[in-house]
Amino acid sequence: MRTLLLVSLALLGCNSDAPSDPDGSLRDAEALADAGALSDSDTPIPSDGATPDAGPPLPPLPPPVLGEPLEVSRDRLEEWVWIALPEMRCSDGTEGGFAVSFTDASRDLLIYFQGGGICYDALTCAVGGAASSVGDDPLRTALDGSIRGHRGVFDRDDPDNPFRDSNFVVLPHCTGDHHTGSRVSTYRDRMFHHVGYTNVTRMLERVVPTFADADRVVLSGFSAGGVGIAANYHQLASAFESVGRPPPFLVVDAGPFMRPPTLRESAQSALRESWGLDRTIGTFCPSCLTTGFHDIYRVNADLHAGMRASLVCSYEDSVVRVLYGVLNQSPLDGSQMRAGLHDLADWSTEIAPTILPSRFEVFYFGGERHGALNVDALSATPGLASFLAAQLGAGSWESVRP
Repeated sequence: MRTLLLVSLALLGCNSDAPSDPDGSLRDAEALADAGALSDSDTPIPSDGATPDAGPPLPPLPPPVLGEPLEVSRDRLEEWVWIALPEMRCSDGTEGGFAVSFTDASRDLLIYFQGGGICYDALTCAVGGAASSVGDDPLRTALDGSIRGHRGVFDRDDPDNPFRDSNFVVLPHCTGDHHTGSRVSTYRDRMFHHVGYTNVTRMLERVVPTFADADRVVLSGFSAGGVGIAANYHQLASAFESVGRPPPFLVVDAGPFMRPPTLRESAQSALRESWGLDRTIGTFCPSCLTTGFHDIYRVNADLHAGMRASLVCSYEDSVVRVLYGVLNQSPLDGSQMRAGLHDLADWSTEIAPTILPSRFEVFYFGGERHGALNVDALSATPGLASFLAAQLGAGSWESVRP
């Protein structure tokens, strides 16, 4: 059953534009030592599938060391430009990077994490659809076609798009860890660099100096990128706050952290060990490793007063259901997912008075579609553009739960 679910996940194409392993090689982990990644032997994976006691939090990874700002020539404004960084790594050990599209229309910034598959054991890494490199031509092989096609929040010609005048920074997903890890793991003699979290740190070292004067910073991600943007919010927000910016906005698209038992404790434990989450989110959110990953929403709100965060998701998202089925090793049907999303929203309503002045709202919609921010025009999801505009401050902002 698990293999069938994984094949379904791969066929659903969380990121069909990215190559899985274009040259067939797996590089050594030497470069990761400087990035602070754990090796596979540092933390044993429990055999019983239970969630181990978190214990005292590990010391946080080193914060970004701000470097030189990025420069893009004026004749390339509003074009996609690839920024290769040798300090960033994909799961096969090859060099990573990110894409930018700058504009002179504003100093607003949208940082967007792409989705794409999952890799946390031998089976998922083989058929889970996760890219292991950015390929030889990253703007073609790593950047999602919908982004290259200027759809959704990347549409600069849509008058209803509240991000149309923003500068864009897009981080592809090539580490298999939903941008959350800091560990080199080996499955059946193959080495995988689950270093998505440390890649974000390296990206920040160039992006923050470039936009230290940003008028507005929005952090968003789709699917695996939605998971990653929430998990990385603390380090992203801290970096911008260090140069005098207010807490960034957060928009999670189709990457919900639903509460146990919708996402089982055994599933969360497997990801924790394979990706080295004790070294990343566990350093500032130890409750995420015991209570559940969903607690990241509360902790982010507590740590960054005034944060305005949202979750956008369809009630029966076809890819999320398959992914949760893989993680739980048991299928998740549409009614169960709907119940899990309502449970998460009810919990967020309960904690709302305790996280003020921060806020967390949801935008749910019917159907099975995976994603809303860039899979189609924003108008394809009625009410979404106005919901996002309200989140950014244009009018009354409330959850949508039809």
